[in-house]
Amino acid sequence: MYRSRHKEDLDKRILNFLSSIDIDDKILYYDILCTKVHVIMLYNIHILDKDDVARLIRELDSVLRYPEKLAKEGYEDIHEALETHLIRKIGINVGGKVQTGRSRNDQIVTDIRIKARDDTINVIVHLINLIKVLIAKSEDNLDSIMPLYTHLQQAQIGNFAHYLLSYSDGLIREIDRLFSLYDRLNQSPLGAGPIGGSLLPLDRNMTAKLLGFDNIISNSIDATSSRDFMVELVSIMSSIMITLSRISEDFIIWSSQEFGFIEISDRHASTSSAMPQKRNPDPLEITRSKTAIVIGNLTTILTILKSLPSGYSRDLQDTKIPFWNSVELVVSSLDIMNDIIQYLIVKKDVMRRASNESYAISLDIAEVLVTRYKVPFRTAHKLVGALVNRSISNNDEIPFRSLSGSEIKDILSKVKADITVDKLLKTIREIDSKRSIRVRHSEGSPNPKEQTIIIRKRKLLLHRYSNDVQKKKESIDLVNENIQDTIKHIVTHSNLK
Repeated sequence: MYRSRHKEDLDKRILNFLSSIDIDDKILYYDILCTKVHVIMLYNIHILDKDDVARLIRELDSVLRYPEKLAKEGYEDIHEALETHLIRKIGINVGGKVQTGRSRNDQIVTDIRIKARDDTINVIVHLINLIKVLIAKSEDNLDSIMPLYTHLQQAQIGNFAHYLLSYSDGLIREIDRLFSLYDRLNQSPLGAGPIGGSLLPLDRNMTAKLLGFDNIISNSIDATSSRDFMVELVSIMSSIMITLSRISEDFIIWSSQEFGFIEISDRHASTSSAMPQKRNPDPLEITRSKTAIVIGNLTTILTILKSLPSGYSRDLQDTKIPFWNSVELVVSSLDIMNDIIQYLIVKKDVMRRASNESYAISLDIAEVLVTRYKVPFRTAHKLVGALVNRSISNNDEIPFRSLSGSEIKDILSKVKADITVDKLLKTIREIDSKRSIRVRHSEGSPNPKEQTIIIRKRKLLLHRYSNDVQKKKESIDLVNENIQDTIKHIVTHSNLK
């Protein structure tokens, strides 16, 4: 269709190699939306008359209702297929005008930005839903005492609520990033043309406003060839997936028989074709692998962009698949994780038993020695380490409980700590896993009182986010309504209304 200079048709194998028509279904709606707005603008600058607008809009609406009417065989992309359809149905005298003042270069990036705007809102909504589930699960597990881990070694005593809230805070930061990106994303490239604008009096601000954009991208080169918004969005998608992958890793480990801290619901557990006892956490494992795919998508986009010259290059076509695929994987993964956490079974007794048998109270003992008896922390650190070694050699089922006064005295003589045997014995016997978190005072600690305050703050924050995203959704929903009202006003006196 576009071959005005060429003497031969494009080789069919080359056409198939170049074509993106099979993946462009995702933007057909957006391409029709942008075409409607472009038609309105062409009417305003007297390229089209009312009857032209009426014919074009009627056929565009027909394709929107019956997308199967659009022939796709033999076209490079959805833009060529749609324009050809309009010319075939309406004639070249009307359909042949629709691309006036527009190039596929500004057309495709406008479609992608509008879809990305919708996708961003969708991801934010799914994030909010998952965070709500994390917070609800946290409220149910303020008393779920468990060891916390560094280097996969028991480190301190905490609770499951504290753990869940840590990931909710990480996901909240992803919402902040998406809101920030939204402002940069919601800028219109339409009307920038192939690269250098047009001699026609195109009203770019009018089309931007009708499409719900906040502003236009003023530089026509930047407008048509920049894809940094893709890099930003897929970077955020990768970060979200990394968080989901880390949660998955924890759950996979903690649902094993060796830990038994949690149990994945039967509705989320697969089985073995050979071993009848197996309850495999396959959705969590697939979440880990999907994370690798999203990170790979980011690398693909970065690698495509890294050496392109200024202006549009056809390489940019291949950024669409990894871009859309990343959003789809994130939305499905957030949805699955939401369901898994909602139905997760927390084995509080197993967690508490592991906490009671843990030496993760060691730092608490050291800090009591520092605060109550003014023992230098490094001395306290060395002293408690010696107590741990002796207790382990005694095969204590409950840490430190077998230590006698004579053993304590022997350890003190070697460490040379300025504290009596009785005071040290009293300290190590009064601190257990439950008291360990109850006496924490620092902000953000697993103390249930502190966690209750944090939960209340996070609920208020989520309420604000929900309101913000709802306003953006309502603004986007108005786009189609405003376009239809504008079209109705134009064709009121048309012979074809």
